[in-house]
Amino acid sequence: MKTTLSEREGNTVKLAVEVSVEELREAFDNRLKQVAREARIPGFRQGKVPAAMLRERLGDEAILADTIEETMSNWLASALLDLGLDPVDRPTIDMEDEAPELGKALAFTATMTVMPEVVLGEYKGIEAIRESDEVEDQDVSAQMERLRNQFAELRPITSRPAQTGDFVTADFRAGLDGEEVQGLTASDFVFEVGGGRLLPEIEEQAVGMSPSEEKTFDISMPEDYGDDELAGKTVEFIIVVKEIKEKVLPPVSDKWVSEVSEFGTLLELRQDIRKKLKAGKKYAADQRFRSAAVRKAAENATLDLPAVVVREQAEEMLSDFKQSLEAQGGTLDAYLQMADTTVEQMIEDLSPDAARNVKTGLVLDAVAKAESIAATDAEVIAVVKQMATGAKVDPADFERRLRKSGRLEPIRWQLVRDKAADFIVANAVAVAPTEEADAEEPKQAAEAVPPEEADEAEGANESTQTSAGPSDEEVA
Repeated sequence: MKTTLSEREGNTVKLAVEVSVEELREAFDNRLKQVAREARIPGFRQGKVPAAMLRERLGDEAILADTIEETMSNWLASALLDLGLDPVDRPTIDMEDEAPELGKALAFTATMTVMPEVVLGEYKGIEAIRESDEVEDQDVSAQMERLRNQFAELRPITSRPAQTGDFVTADFRAGLDGEEVQGLTASDFVFEVGGGRLLPEIEEQAVGMSPSEEKTFDISMPEDYGDDELAGKTVEFIIVVKEIKEKVLPPVSDKWVSEVSEFGTLLELRQDIRKKLKAGKKYAADQRFRSAAVRKAAENATLDLPAVVVREQAEEMLSDFKQSLEAQGGTLDAYLQMADTTVEQMIEDLSPDAARNVKTGLVLDAVAKAESIAATDAEVIAVVKQMATGAKVDPADFERRLRKSGRLEPIRWQLVRDKAADFIVANAVAVAPTEEADAEEPKQAAEAVPPEEADEAEGANESTQTSAGPSDEEVA
């Protein structure tokens, strides 16, 4: 079979394909055998119909037309593989002869859109910002304070009125135009004064109130309040304080540390917190550095993305979002109604990110090709085993199913892209952030799940900030 790239304009190509007489005859014979196996003719058992009788009954022209229709996809796949082209839509086929014949070569053209050619820019020696993973003493102290809050004791008090930081049990009632507002009515509701769980006006009014005290006041509901009937309205609010509890933090000591952790001293606990915080900060810094380096390599490359590819990626992203909603018990239709948008609008909104994702993937493919990066069978199998372990299934059976369904090669493909990204990062130059760069640099999501210690440390970063405490050396 001869294949020629006869025309190319942007991402649209036209292939000229010629199937030899011998190849056409072989395809015809194979198709005839298949039809003979499936044919049902009175007087013959299925699969026992003579080929000569089928040719006489059906005619060579009909069988040849059927052969061409059934084999065309294989011929096209072979032609595209020869030229190294990756199609993104269905081709338009034009036959050279209106009535192809056995004993004569079959010629046709195929016009289609293909993935664009990537012209790589700079991808080695890229400068990318890498944030510091140093942990300050106040970071450790903030996590210590978070731990103390987890073990705080709530003690009832009657000697003073409520103040910020207290936990108050209260009854609420609200009225609008003389009617009780059900959504703002509650009994024995517990909240932290200043905790931000209620509207600020309510928490402010609670300050200074004592048990059994009742207070009536008006609240102007926010314009963006979730209930349209209340948004922007003035509501009469009544609060009755029933109980006040003061949060008492445990004293920081070696004894307390030994009671709430596996460590025996305060120094050991602080050192462990510092270690986990550093692991978390290092992981986050590594991932942002990786994302920034890969993103710049993609920005430095030149390619013309077909609109159909961007559309398909945006639709895939929307499908993932839909599955995420359904996993949480929601539906896409409900989301569209709540967000006052449409599927087409969401696809349009997702298109910029979709274009970046597609471009990045193609650039990684190009880097892998330029640097002869590949994934071995052993590496692919190792990933499959890891996936099987996570899914709690037999690795060998899982591999067989992936291979049978054609899903093994995409794993290899993704592994190659990951290795290409590793190559870019290994050759990138880390630079310290500046105030200007901090303002411009987008925070990229982590590309993988962090290790357990890093995950715990990331949680520690969310703790309430307090004034800087003593250093580990001072504790010692």
